[in-house]
Formats: sequence, structure tokens, C-alpha cells
Amino acid sequence: MIAPVKGTKASSPSDLSEAALALDRELRRFEDLADQAAQLKLTTERSVERATEALTRAAESQDRIQAHVQQLVAAVGSARQKQEADAAALMARAEQIAARRKEFADVLQRMAALGRMAKEVQDALKAGADGIDDVQTRMQKIADEAAEIALTARQKEMEEVARQADGLRQQILAAKNKVALLAGKARASE
Repeated sequence: MIAPVKGTKASSPSDLSEAALALDRELRRFEDLADQAAQLKLTTERSVERATEALTRAAESQDRIQAHVQQLVAAVGSARQKQEADAAALMARAEQIAARRKEFADVLQRMAALGRMAKEVQDALKAGADGIDDVQTRMQKIADEAAEIALTARQKEMEEVARQADGLRQQILAAKNKVALLAGKARASE
């Protein structure tokens, strides 16, 4: 089952449905009057009078049918205009969504690149202590890029991504500090 869309007016009938119902009621009334006029026997003066009255009421009903048809046509025109305006608004929203999706993809792509850089640093640390200064420089670069991503994400109101970038930045800086401490101890023991 499809959930109702916010802003729908299902509880109150639309001008279109009211116009269609009014036309339908009048068409039924006209059909009844036409049947009455057709079934009356024209054998007495009274029956001829009744048939004439039925014809008069049918003619009046015919006028009301024309008015209801005009109301229905106007309601269809209004519904069409509203649908076209809604479709245009929907297309504009689709463009906004596509643009936003691209913004997220761009920022997340930058985050993925940071992840790859962090993995390279981790692999370099596991390989040994050679080039610790280079590793620390790379770690600082990762932390700086994470800070830039967090700033960009906040500016674009991507709070979750901003938190992730901040968290990564803090982890990298903490690891960098530990590496610096270990490097300092290693140099002191030499």
C-alpha cells in the first residue's frame, strides 16, 4: 500500500470530483424525466399536461447539464494546471536531489581517499620505523584533509559526514602523537 503524501486533501472532495458528481446526478435526473415523458400515455388531457411538464423539467435539466459540463471542464482545466505546476515543482526537487547526491558523492569520495591514505600510513608503520618523519608528515596531511572535509561537510550541512571526518582527524592526530612519542623514545635509547 502506498502511504499518503503529505498535503493530500483526501478528506475533502476536490472541485473536480464535486463537478463530476453534480453532472452525474443531473444526468440521472434527466434520464428519469425522459423515461417519464416517454412512458406517459397521451390519452387524456391530464396525461398530456403531465407529459408537457416532464418535457419542461427535462429541458430545464438539460440547461443544468450544460452548466455542469462547463463546471467540469473548468475543474479539469484547473486540475491540469495544478498537476503541471506540481510536476514542475517535482522536477525542480529532483534536480536539487541530484545535485545534493553529487555533493555527497564528492565529499564521500574524498573521505574514501583519506581511508586509503590512512591504510598506507598503517602499512608503513607496520613495515618498520624507517622514515618516521615521512610517516608523521603524511599523518598530518591526512588530519589536515580530514579537517577540510569536515569544514566542507558543515558548510554543506552534511553533519554526519562532518562528524566522521572530525573523528578520523582526531584518531589520526592521536596516532601521530603516539608515533612521535615512540620515535622520541627510540631516538633517546640510541
